[in-house]
Amino acid sequence: MAPVHDEQAWQLVRQEAGLALQAPLAGGGLLLHLDLASGPLARRLRSARRDEPLARAVGLPRRATPPSVVDATAGLGRDALVLAQLGCQVLALERQPALALLLAAALHDSPLRTRLQVRCVDAVAWLAACPPAAAPAVVCLDPMFPTTGTAQVKKEMQVCRALAGGATGSADGEADAELLRAARRLARERVVVKRHPHAPPLAERPSFQVAGKRVRFDVYLTGGSATAV
Repeated sequence: MAPVHDEQAWQLVRQEAGLALQAPLAGGGLLLHLDLASGPLARRLRSARRDEPLARAVGLPRRATPPSVVDATAGLGRDALVLAQLGCQVLALERQPALALLLAAALHDSPLRTRLQVRCVDAVAWLAACPPAAAPAVVCLDPMFPTTGTAQVKKEMQVCRALAGGATGSADGEADAELLRAARRLARERVVVKRHPHAPPLAERPSFQVAGKRVRFDVYLTGGSATAV
């Protein structure tokens, strides 16, 4: 029996190219597929460098061995994928089952699957329950904000916001602050928060900032770490 396609609901659909996420017709009917072998995302991964802002924010240039990273707001995993491409062992946490499954499916046949794991879980609860012995060196946070990137990135953010109920990150500042507190309690070396260039920090002045073309990374050193960029 062929699967029923409901244009009024979110659906995961199997295509020849792999698993895709279909938005409701009322939400524009966007179809999203993560292609790690070809297309814009694959090119982004191939061009990843240790001296770009995200890599500098997690401390890659100063390390012989890439750090362990928890991406606590993974979404569709763009940052997690880049860090895995650069050699980090990454755990991506995503509370929306559809997004977590889409990312996990994209990793199935990718070499990056050895460095990137995906869990569908509430990030604050996971961070609070993680034993200190298993604490990552770095925790990354990306509260959603309006994007000015490529059309593909905008489409991905549309999907993430729609599944999150239209949240932009600023709509629930206390939830973002709670997530940052949990991350700072656990991370052994630093917490990296992606922000809009003109947005204020989530907490007090960060230890330092790394500016990019369209985003800013606020870095909070933890655990007695004194290493900057």
